[in-house]
Amino acid sequence: MLKKVKHYSIITLGQLISAIAFSVVLLPNNLIAGGFGGLATVINKMTGTNIQLLLICFCTPILIWAFTKYSKKLVFYATLCFGLFTFFIGIVGNFISEFKTDSIIASIVGGVLMGISAGIIIREGAANGPEAIVALYLKENKGITVGTFFMILNFSIVFSSIIYGDITLIIYSLISIYISSKVTDYIILGTRRDYSVNIISENFLDITEFIHKQLKRGVTFVPCVGTYKISKKMMIKTVVTSPELIELKKYVAQLEDNTFIYVTESIEVIGGGFTD
Repeated sequence: MLKKVKHYSIITLGQLISAIAFSVVLLPNNLIAGGFGGLATVINKMTGTNIQLLLICFCTPILIWAFTKYSKKLVFYATLCFGLFTFFIGIVGNFISEFKTDSIIASIVGGVLMGISAGIIIREGAANGPEAIVALYLKENKGITVGTFFMILNFSIVFSSIIYGDITLIIYSLISIYISSKVTDYIILGTRRDYSVNIISENFLDITEFIHKQLKRGVTFVPCVGTYKISKKMMIKTVVTSPELIELKKYVAQLEDNTFIYVTESIEVIGGGFTD
């Protein structure tokens, strides 16, 4: 019970932070947020229509459609997040004064707050609004990645604001969205980066000994055949942290042989001596 209370409290807090960023920071400084909130802002500026009403018009049809197509849990979280955000943007102005400031400061503060909001909500496993469901549908049926969808959506929304705003405000809005995405990544993934390393070498035993003794990491051998001279080789596969990668590269470089190494970034590594 306590775990559920904490779970929903974090989601509620995340949407409150998002509403504060939207209503207290971005709107007063004529900056455009990403997602349907940004689209509602643009139309509000053009027609004067209430932003909450616009959000209801945008999101309700999507939620009804999604209810017949996706799991009830996914739709529930999307509806909850949409409902909380719509509710909070209607009341936060009554308790918190507008933060009117320099545009660059507003874009940084707004971006950081939006990023914190999205990060803590996504970490709770919740769909952060109906936009996430649309992104999921396009990924499954059209092959459009989630990142590509949000990039196209947000850029289209921000650039559409040129009909009423200064081009500099568009730039600041894009800065805010960029900062938001980076903060979201930081909240979800942290600053640590781990790397998957693949090494093809005739000195695989020496390299393996170095990895075991100096880096304290495990190694997997994968037999392979080099097509250049049709010779049997051994591929070494391991996962290391950033400092360990530097040490490993230095060691391999001093071998002065034909060792081949390629590295890919791992989004998340669980177990095997890595933080879970």
